[in-house]
Amino acid sequence: MKGNSSFQIQFLQLLGNEPAKRFTVFFTIIFILFFPFEQKAQNADNYDEVLVYLNIQRIGGAEIPSLIKGQDIYLPVMDLFDFLKIKNRVSPHLDSITGFFLNPSASYLIDRNNNQIIFQDKMFQLKPEDIVVTESNLYLKSNYFGQIFGLVCTFDFRSLSVNLQTDLELPIIREMRQEQMRNNISGLTGDVKVDTVVSRENKFFHFGMADWSVISTQQINDFTTTRINLALGGVFAWGETDISLYYNSDRPFTERDQYYIWKYVNNKNKYLRQSMVGKIPTRAIATLYAPVVGAMFTNTPTTFRRSFGTYTLSDHTKPGWIVELYVNNVLVNYVKADASGFFSFEVPLVYGNTSVKLRFYGPWGEELAREENIVIPFNFLPAKEFEYNVSAGMVEDSSNSLYSNANVNYGLSRSVTIGGGAEYLSSVTSGEVMPYVNLSARIFSNLLFSGIYTYGVGSKAVLTYRRPNNLLFELSYTGYEKGQTAVNFY
Repeated sequence: MKGNSSFQIQFLQLLGNEPAKRFTVFFTIIFILFFPFEQKAQNADNYDEVLVYLNIQRIGGAEIPSLIKGQDIYLPVMDLFDFLKIKNRVSPHLDSITGFFLNPSASYLIDRNNNQIIFQDKMFQLKPEDIVVTESNLYLKSNYFGQIFGLVCTFDFRSLSVNLQTDLELPIIREMRQEQMRNNISGLTGDVKVDTVVSRENKFFHFGMADWSVISTQQINDFTTTRINLALGGVFAWGETDISLYYNSDRPFTERDQYYIWKYVNNKNKYLRQSMVGKIPTRAIATLYAPVVGAMFTNTPTTFRRSFGTYTLSDHTKPGWIVELYVNNVLVNYVKADASGFFSFEVPLVYGNTSVKLRFYGPWGEELAREENIVIPFNFLPAKEFEYNVSAGMVEDSSNSLYSNANVNYGLSRSVTIGGGAEYLSSVTSGEVMPYVNLSARIFSNLLFSGIYTYGVGSKAVLTYRRPNNLLFELSYTGYEKGQTAVNFY
């Protein structure tokens, strides 16, 4: 009785001396004992919390917590979405999870208070037992991941594993694919390391190949025509030699119809890379109707010039985003933007049309792209590079005119190439010597200018503008001096 009296005294002290206060406390205790609060979301008391192995196609697997009731399994939304790199943000009281699925425009809301999921402006009503809340996570019945998000989860109770299958390219799959591509950048750009180099074997004489054809056309009680072609190729005096002979029974066998050239190439010699003797190619300003027999010397390499140099591309994006650089649809480099979002690339430029594309990847699967085209004509030279071409010979016309041309070009900068030279043709009555100058300039990345002026003959100019969608606009001007006879057609 003494103990009970002590308890009664302590309880009365808690209630105080005021009757209103005693009534309020007493009523509150009775209400809690006999009228408990009803919870909208299910608690985890009737569920078994176990670790299951989550296996995802093309990715692998990991252990995640889960809740099991009967044959049904509930998966943690935050843990699963974090593993798949899907954007999610949970409210402080675990009453909702928001984010976007694969695309920032595909937003979703998982609302435990209203037992519903809103995805891409569609509402999916859930039963109260389909969402389970614990102190640290929100669990969703596994079948809803497949019905709503396309993540089909198959639960194997015997092995306590969940197989996740989907036809979507999840952010984690895209990230793994991109990482593999980035690790193979050297192979994608064509940088191949060889262990053996087979050098060219120089010979004074070597017979290579012979091609021939005979075509005979015959008509009864009428004419007969026969055409014979013979082409020979080989090496003579350490140079490549090509000879092509042609015969037509309808006309005499003439030297003008034949073709022959000797060509020696040494691309390692920067002063003289090509030497040609025979029927040479020309870059004549004047009109020539017949081939030229002579010689030509130049330091222009025979290899296809690809690299024009580089330029620095820098910009800003969101902090921590990965930026990939594609040149002509080939991945050449990637960087991670710094804390301010700044990134920079050294972009390699090649001759012709260079498509430069930037792809931006966010941490939750966000993807953006930007593209531009840079045109580098083949008449542009890299900065501080010098080229010359000298040729001379006789034109196989009726008067056997003498011809010569000397041309030089210099890369003044990455955007400007200047050049000039002189041409001589003895059959031009308006002026046998024709000096000229030429200029090529890239005003903007998509605006080019090219022009040439020849003294006593005329001038030509071309202005080219290329839109980002590859739509090309070209403005061309050609003007000739009055009385000139070098160019016979317009």
